[in-house]
Amino acid sequence: MQTILDSFKSESYLLEPNVYQYLLSEKVDKILVACSGGADSVFALLLLIAYQKEIGFDLEVGHFNHEWRGEDSAKDAQYVEDLANKLSLSYHFASAGLDQSVKTETSAREARIAFLRNTAKGIGARVIAFGHQMDDILETQIQRLGRGSSIEGLIAPRPVHLFENGITHIRPILNYTAEAIKDTLTKHDLDWCEDSSNNDESIVRNKLRKSIIPQLSECMQRDVSEGASRSRKLLEEDAHFLDELAKERLPACYKLEAKLDRLSLRSEKQALTRRAFFHWLHKMNPNFVASARLQEQLLSAIYGERFREKFSLGDGFIVMNKREIWIEKG
Repeated sequence: MQTILDSFKSESYLLEPNVYQYLLSEKVDKILVACSGGADSVFALLLLIAYQKEIGFDLEVGHFNHEWRGEDSAKDAQYVEDLANKLSLSYHFASAGLDQSVKTETSAREARIAFLRNTAKGIGARVIAFGHQMDDILETQIQRLGRGSSIEGLIAPRPVHLFENGITHIRPILNYTAEAIKDTLTKHDLDWCEDSSNNDESIVRNKLRKSIIPQLSECMQRDVSEGASRSRKLLEEDAHFLDELAKERLPACYKLEAKLDRLSLRSEKQALTRRAFFHWLHKMNPNFVASARLQEQLLSAIYGERFREKFSLGDGFIVMNKREIWIEKG
């Protein structure tokens, strides 16, 4: 294993540039690496190890067993534990232990993220590393375009994603394709776990990965994943600019004032008002997620001519009169 790690260093495999700069500038001292045992997360772990001494951080490994594939899931967990031991890294593990009949992709992801965040806090790591790679970008974009996503949805997965809970998510291998990652691991005679469910094309992401995106690349005669990666970067630059402009023009939303000036919101372009208002709404009601339909209704009401509007927030209401917008608890 040491020979392989030395090879990673000598052959200059590069961390995603934004991740590299973040780790340097923030002086990150400990990272929890989410490792499923698949090629992507194994590659991410080894690449981070190659940069340990240069940047100066410690690594620990976390694995969450969803228990969806019975014995195969247990084998994946054992593989990750053995890998962590070979690398002399601390290993953290949890199993779903839930009724599989009520589990969904969303609930599974939430359980995994909760485990990783709780583990990170417990070991004093303020950064969690994930194995998302370049092909994940286009797959995510296509799914979110189909749902009518905003720019925030289209810039995911981000290389560096800051959260208010103090835990930062990094994706150090977004600059590599799945093919390049597997080629590299094969070159170094490294095994990884293959999830048999990845071949199930009834799952949308698998259908995109195995059939639709390859056909799109063939039709366009270009690497569409690379193009999607560039688009993600450009959109993220635009998003940062809009965020800063919204904070400057509509500061009350970011100061979380109890009442907003409706006339101020109406005076700005909808692109800024949308960002500022829904930032305010989410922060004031962190447990409520406004549907796309409700978001459009609220935005239309802000710019509309009715003097009195009232919308349900589940346990309360958003109320608007001619001049102000506020939240009433139910």
